[in-house]
Amino acid sequence: MLSYFRRHGVSDPLSLADEVIIRVTKKVEEVAPTYVGNPVHYFLAVARYVLAELWRQPLQVELAEDLPALSASEASAMKELLLQSLEQCWTHLSPQEQNILLRYYLETTAQTVRQSREELAQDLGLTVNALRVMTHRLRGRLRRCVKNLVEKKKDEMVIPIPHH
Repeated sequence: MLSYFRRHGVSDPLSLADEVIIRVTKKVEEVAPTYVGNPVHYFLAVARYVLAELWRQPLQVELAEDLPALSASEASAMKELLLQSLEQCWTHLSPQEQNILLRYYLETTAQTVRQSREELAQDLGLTVNALRVMTHRLRGRLRRCVKNLVEKKKDEMVIPIPHH
């Protein structure tokens, strides 16, 4: 179960695994007499349900109280800086890497995502899991590149201070 939650990017897989175990133990007397098959499948079904519940919850982020609010012009400048950085980092990827990321992430419906990723993996001679790892690493490279550029450029930015 831990690997299941880690694969889905959960920040605290241990607590979710605990929740699954608690739920299964509460139902074991009710389900066990009629359950046929490998119990692992039941645990994974409960894990999927717990994960779906987690995703339906609104994201809660704690912000520092002394965090300065960005003005509209500062927010606009930051968006522009992020876009410029992403564009610049995108050019550091090879055309093949760009194509892989575009094909992997730009899908329209949930039904076609799985099929198109299987096709992409087959085209590249990879398993779907290897493709997933590859795209995760490429996305990580992009994220680190953007972060580094933004930090470097933020130091160079001069944000206009409104006069009263």
